[in-house]
Amino acid sequence: RTVPCLVGAGGTELAFAATRSLTVTFALHLAILAALGEDPAAALAALKAPETVEIDAALAALSKVATIVTSGRKLQGVAEALALGFTELSRLPCFSLEGGQLRHGPMEMLGPKIGVVLFRGNDPTADLVTAMALSVVETGAPLIVFEASGKPPVAGAVTLVFKPASGLAAIFAMLPVAQRLMIAFADSRVENAGTPVRTTKITRSE
Repeated sequence: RTVPCLVGAGGTELAFAATRSLTVTFALHLAILAALGEDPAAALAALKAPETVEIDAALAALSKVATIVTSGRKLQGVAEALALGFTELSRLPCFSLEGGQLRHGPMEMLGPKIGVVLFRGNDPTADLVTAMALSVVETGAPLIVFEASGKPPVAGAVTLVFKPASGLAAIFAMLPVAQRLMIAFADSRVENAGTPVRTTKITRSE
């Protein structure tokens, strides 16, 4: 509680889109929360025993989309990180909207060419994510749901199922799978995914 800063050690990151550094950043947040009294056991368990979740069906569902919109409620942070990674690696204009933002207006853009990725954790916002998923399915937009709420899958969505979890435990479970999907999607769209053509890993121009 008296140190001036926290330093995350994780080796050198070679990828263009943040993968290792993002996990380290979440780990630093976990350290702060633990110092404030949060029980880190569930999050640490997710880190120590990663879940194996197949992404083939999700990748196939996104095969014909022109862009991807990600959204979460309590898990909005990981949704935003995934959208940024999609954009950096695939060079498609993917973006993220918090659930309320997506609901009030931008739903008008949804259709078969707009992929949607939702994150549903075991928290009080799960029903809101479920309602959003049902609305997305009605638009015909391909839908992927990262599911850690323990609730039944939404018909018409490709569901990636994780053990029930919330907060950082859900993030640590979902993040590696989301990053695999991000990389595989980019690899299916561009020949040199991960090789920057207009930017650099370390920005020196400003």
